[in-house]
Amino acid sequence: MAKNHYFADKPANEQNLYEDLIIESLKIYGQDVYYMPREIVNEDKIFGQDVPSRFSTAYKIEMYIENQQGFDGEGDLFTKFGIEIRDAATFVVSRRRWRHTIDQRANEITSIRPREGDIIYLPLSNSMFEIMHVEHEQPFYQLNNVPTYNLRCELFVYSSEDLDTGIEVIDGIEADAANVKLTLNAAFDSAQHEG
Repeated sequence: MAKNHYFADKPANEQNLYEDLIIESLKIYGQDVYYMPREIVNEDKIFGQDVPSRFSTAYKIEMYIENQQGFDGEGDLFTKFGIEIRDAATFVVSRRRWRHTIDQRANEITSIRPREGDIIYLPLSNSMFEIMHVEHEQPFYQLNNVPTYNLRCELFVYSSEDLDTGIEVIDGIEADAANVKLTLNAAFDSAQHEG
């Protein structure tokens, strides 16, 4: 027997209500984060890598952190080179709020959805997360639409990227990570000159 044709396949009113409820929930339970699109400066055409990246803009948007008990991932690992922090998180953002953000006039985001490789700055923990995967089919077509993006992210490891967003806290991360203090021992220095 075929599907009942008296019921609408795509009830627009219910889809809009469902999306409105999600947006309201994100505004209540979510966090204000900064989304920073990656700018490719000099792409290596052979390996497909972009060694020197730049982040020159940051857009404030609300996202919900899906992790309830803390950050996911492998946590803190003790290695022979020191401590490695491998935190991970899943951020949920509304598709309609995302479209509203990219439709702004002074916007430099070129993608219709969040992209892998872009950065999310979370002021709550003063940390940056790199988007590793964008899940765009979850929850799986309830009411024949998907109102959110789930962004699976890992803690961002700074490696000489340019951070010039105009937001002091974010730009300070570059200054803190880029400065290396070098101290010389005066006794060692004078012993070298004598020998």
